[in-house]
Amino acid sequence: MIKLVYGPKGFGKTKIILDDVNAAAKAASGNVVFITDKKICSVSIDLNVRCVYTEEYGVNSLTAFDGFIKGLLAGNSDIEYLFIDGIARITNANIADMSDFFATLDKLADLKVEMTISAAKEDLPNFMLKYLD
Repeated sequence: MIKLVYGPKGFGKTKIILDDVNAAAKAASGNVVFITDKKICSVSIDLNVRCVYTEEYGVNSLTAFDGFIKGLLAGNSDIEYLFIDGIARITNANIADMSDFFATLDKLADLKVEMTISAAKEDLPNFMLKYLD
């Protein structure tokens, strides 16, 4: 399951996803992972959440990020929730080019994924529309 939190820069997407991260940490029977590019909000995240900062691993493309996610999942099959703050910012990718990445995430049936995208609804590609609330 994938959920998108979208809106323009400054809309409050990070606050929304952090609230969802902390709610998941209380409800999860498995592990919760939060991925972002910079160390910006570690003090506001439940201590049971694994925070991963992609800048520490040199992840800066969609191909690298896809492999990074697969490596996380291969190393820990107990990940239940995966939160990604700023997928386009992390990967330096155009959101229109992310359909294969989303298809890969869709195939991971037991994984609940939530991510933020800085874009208005009318600017989202058609394949992303099914992931909106």
